[in-house]
Amino acid sequence: MHGRISTQVARKVFHACMMKLGFIFFSSFIASTACGQGAIISAAGPVNRSMGSASTAAPLSALSALYNNPATISGMERNELEVGLDLLFSDHTIESEFGGLSGSTDSDNGAFPIPNVGWVLPTEDPRFTFGLSITSMAGLKTNVPSDTTNPALLPAPTGLGMVSSEATFLQISPVISYALGPKLSIAAGPNITLGQLAIDPFVFDSANANGTYSSGRASQYHWGGGFTVGAYMIGEGGWHYGVSLKSPAWMETFKLQGVTDTGTPRTLEADLDLPLILSAGTAYNGFENWIIAADFRWIDYANADGFGDPATFRADGSVPGVDFDSVFVLALGVQRQLTDRLYFRTGYTYNENPIDDENSFFNVASPLVYEHIYSLGGTLAVNKNVAVNVAYSHYFENEVTGPIINPTIGAVPGSSITNRLSADFISFGVLMKL
Repeated sequence: MHGRISTQVARKVFHACMMKLGFIFFSSFIASTACGQGAIISAAGPVNRSMGSASTAAPLSALSALYNNPATISGMERNELEVGLDLLFSDHTIESEFGGLSGSTDSDNGAFPIPNVGWVLPTEDPRFTFGLSITSMAGLKTNVPSDTTNPALLPAPTGLGMVSSEATFLQISPVISYALGPKLSIAAGPNITLGQLAIDPFVFDSANANGTYSSGRASQYHWGGGFTVGAYMIGEGGWHYGVSLKSPAWMETFKLQGVTDTGTPRTLEADLDLPLILSAGTAYNGFENWIIAADFRWIDYANADGFGDPATFRADGSVPGVDFDSVFVLALGVQRQLTDRLYFRTGYTYNENPIDDENSFFNVASPLVYEHIYSLGGTLAVNKNVAVNVAYSHYFENEVTGPIINPTIGAVPGSSITNRLSADFISFGVLMKL
C-alpha cells in the first residue's frame, strides 16, 4: 500500500518541501485576504474541484485526499506535494423596492485568488502516512456601493449605504493516517484556523448614539482550533468507502476597530465559528480507466456561532447572526484516463441554499445563495513525477427575496430586497511526486 523511502531521502524531501511550503504559506496568508464569496469553500485544488469535490472515498491527489477525508492518504503510494490556485469571479446584485422607488446595484468584486497546498508523506513503516494541508477553508466577500436609486442602499441612516464585507479563514491541518490492514485505514489530526473579519456597516455590535453603525475591521488575525477524523475502506469488486468528521472551528471572539458617531474609537466584537462538516462517500473503479465518485455531506451552519444565531435586531440595534440553515450537499465526479499522460474529469455539486427568503435583508453582506455547481477539468502528466492540473467551475445564478427590515418596526410593509449571486472559478495547479 505504501512506498518506502530511506531516512536520508526522507530528510532531504522534508527540508525541500518545508521550504516550498513556507514560501507558499506566506503567499497564501496574504492572498487569502481576498477569498471571495462562499462560506465553506466547496473544493481544494483543481483535481478536487474538477470532480465536484467528490473525494471522501476517491484519493486522486494530495489535496483531494486531505481536504475531505485524510484517512484516504493511506492509499497513496508516493510522496506528493500539490499546489493549487483558484481565481474566483463573482457577480452579486442587490435589488430593492419601497414606496414607488426601486433600484438594482451590482457589486464590484473583481477577481480573487484562493490558494491551497497539500503534502502527503508515506514513511518507512507502511502503516503510517503523514499529511499536511494549508487551505483557504472558508470566506465571504462583497462590495456594493451606496445608491440613491436603491431604497436598501440609500445613504445611512435612511438605508444601509455602502455594503462591504470580507471574512477569510485559513486552516492548517497536520494529520496522521494509520493502516489497520491492507484495506482499512483511520486518520486524525488538529485543525489550526486563522480568521480575519471586516464588515461595513458592522451590525453585529450595538448601533452608535445617532442610530448609524460603525464600520469594523479586525486589527489582527484571530485564532481557532478543531479536529478532523476519518476512515477509509477498500471493498470488493472495485468499491471504496469513506467517512470523515470535521469539527467546528471554535474561534476566539473577533475584536474589531470601529468609531462612534463623534469619531472617537470604539471596540466592536463578534462571535463567528466555522460549522461542523460530516462527509460520507463511495467510489468505484471497476471499469478500466474510469473512476466514479459520490459524496454526501452535512454542513451544520445552524449550530455555529454567528452563522446560526438569529437574524433579528436586539434592543441596542445589534444583530446576533445571519440565521443560516444547516445544509445537505451532494457531490458527484467522474474521471476518465484518456492516455498514459492525459486525464479528463467532470463533476456536479448540489448544496441547499442556507438563506431563507425572509432573511434576505440580513444577508446583503453574506449572499451565499448558490445551489448548483458544474465543474470540469483535466491533468497532463509532464513526466512520471510532475503533472499540471486545470479546472473550471460555474456556480449557477440563484436569488432570495424578502422584506426590508427596520430596527424599530420590523418588516417594512410593501418593501422587498433581493440578493442575486452567480460565480465562476478558474483553477490551476501542479502535482509533484517526489
